Amino acid sequence: MPPDGRPSLEEKIAKTSVILLHSGPGPIARLRRMDVTGPGEADFWQLAKYGGFLDEIAGDNWLRIVKIMSLLTPKGDYKANHVLHDPATPLGRLLCDGGNRDWSGPRPFYAEDRLMRFVAMPFEKRGDALERMARMLASSRRPNSGVNCVDIACLLFSADVKHTRKLAKTYYQRLDSKASQDTIGKDTVA
Repeated sequence: MPPDGRPSLEEKIAKTSVILLHSGPGPIARLRRMDVTGPGEADFWQLAKYGGFLDEIAGDNWLRIVKIMSLLTPKGDYKANHVLHDPATPLGRLLCDGGNRDWSGPRPFYAEDRLMRFVAMPFEKRGDALERMARMLASSRRPNSGVNCVDIACLLFSADVKHTRKLAKTYYQRLDSKASQDTIGKDTVA
């Protein structure tokens, strides 16, 4: 917790994740359909209150992160093995392997050229692109594979280049680890 006693972004995202995982299908569906330029659903405002970010609502960013996290919330009723926010799984890595720990390539889940277009994108356009990424990830990843939702929030809340660099770095580290495994396999066979 920061020195002022308020919860950190990491704590708010973690708490929001737990609340979303325990929410019923109705509220999650409403949050997935929510217009992020509108006033927000009642479910959003309740989540803001219990998630600890009610006093920080400015612009569309919290509406957008909640919508994205709702899109990434596994469908159906809560199960103990469902994961939404996983600090150990950077967004870049998940975009590379699609949440498949046994990913064997050769192509990444999210195409390299698409990632580079996102990295070069103006800050103001990131929200829509991140929402499309979330929809793509939600359609294919397993309910027990989460993502570091703080990575997503940082890309939405800050234009600081360090966040896009982290995204690219973790993507290419995962891509490079696959290439290294392929090289090691070929060397041992020869």
